[in-house]
Amino acid sequence: MSYPSPAHALSAIAQELGASGLSFDENGIARIGISDDIVVALAQGVREDCLDIVAEIPVALEELSHEMAVNLLLANFRAGGLGLPTFSVNPTDGKVLISNTLQVNRLSLEDMMNAFKSFTGVLYHYHGQGLKDLREHSKPEGSTIN
Repeated sequence: MSYPSPAHALSAIAQELGASGLSFDENGIARIGISDDIVVALAQGVREDCLDIVAEIPVALEELSHEMAVNLLLANFRAGGLGLPTFSVNPTDGKVLISNTLQVNRLSLEDMMNAFKSFTGVLYHYHGQGLKDLREHSKPEGSTIN
């Protein structure tokens, strides 16, 4: 079964996570704490048939080199799962965000939950060894032009 709107999809996801009653705030965002220092936001997408899954990773904009950006994008895509994974920057504090956009009118609850689990797996990865690996593998080799 697919869902007619992000609000319907959020309700189904919340029920599955045991967080019934979770709803969008006045900004169209619902937040779920998945650990003491990691929060995932589920947001109504720009398109009315999409739900965005968004979270910060501990990388500041000043640290984001071209190599790191490419490696981050590739790693997010390699995580697999449905949706459109990408990353962006929070304009208020310069933190790097990873995200995945799900078209809820084309996905079942199982598909959305698999995408959520895949996303949180990537998120945990970047809050641990994955961040160290990303920094190590993103050092430029040779001369670079900025």
